[in-house]
Amino acid sequence: MTLAAVTMILAVLPGFNQTAIALVLVLLVIVVAVTAGKGPALYVSILAGLVFNYFFIGQPNSFVINTLEDAVSFLIFIITAVVVGQLSSRLEKRSLQAEELLRSEQLKTALLDAVTHDLRTPLTSIKGAISTIRDRGISEEVRLELCEVIEQEADRLNRFIQGMMDLAKLEAGQLALESKNVSAEEIIEDALHRAEPLLARHRLQVSIEASLPGMQVDPRLISQVLYTLIENAAKYSGAGTMIGVSARRNGNSAVDFAVTDDGPGIAPELRAQVFQRFFRAGARPGFGVGLAIARGIVQAHGGVILIAEGNEGRGCCVHFQIPYGARA
Repeated sequence: MTLAAVTMILAVLPGFNQTAIALVLVLLVIVVAVTAGKGPALYVSILAGLVFNYFFIGQPNSFVINTLEDAVSFLIFIITAVVVGQLSSRLEKRSLQAEELLRSEQLKTALLDAVTHDLRTPLTSIKGAISTIRDRGISEEVRLELCEVIEQEADRLNRFIQGMMDLAKLEAGQLALESKNVSAEEIIEDALHRAEPLLARHRLQVSIEASLPGMQVDPRLISQVLYTLIENAAKYSGAGTMIGVSARRNGNSAVDFAVTDDGPGIAPELRAQVFQRFFRAGARPGFGVGLAIARGIVQAHGGVILIAEGNEGRGCCVHFQIPYGARA
């Protein structure tokens, strides 16, 4: 269509010699090469050569070439159009590869910064606690508190490493589900037990619909999803605020788990991005992979995970739906 339009314009407008017409047609080939790639550029190059021959050299409205000069013009045009089109396509491809390399380097930098923080913080806490325990002057009560700190930070490191392993398996399509028949109540109970230290400064509201059917899921992974949502809710909402955890039927096919908070919420335009690797919606410390892992786990079970506003338009509500007969 574009070639036809350009041809009509060149044929109607006066003052264009063969050289100018050839340059315009070659420019069109370059545009196609940059926007569509090598194959379309080659196709347009041949068509442009035929158009150049039929309308602008030799006998008018004919493919007949009478003179050696016209034959040379036609040959040079074809060679130029094809070569320029292919080179333009390669340059565009190299440019895109350069952009990908730049993004890759930026991703590596972000990854290194995040790993450094998430490894150094618990290690610093553990080292500080051990140094204090070595002081014989501390009370037994303080010693026990420091031992609890060490245990919590060691668990944090373990979750970090397990999360990275799960993310790698998810991206490789190698995450194996160890499915069992469990209830929503069991999953919530396990997640809340793990999150107990995080919820110490918050009010908790748990709501589980009665007589929910059991689910065929990997309980560790689904509990990890729920724990991640509770951890984020505790991180981004102030002390003393309410965190709600619920499970209810979603029609006759799925259970809907939800975690709500009274924090600042997530802007609608960011709700899809927060499930991307290394994306963090706020300035709080974190690795930025928790929700990416959560989404992968939910999708591996045939479910979906969504973000909405919290109660009465305040805070955030993240809920995920798991089919009763989830994928084994």
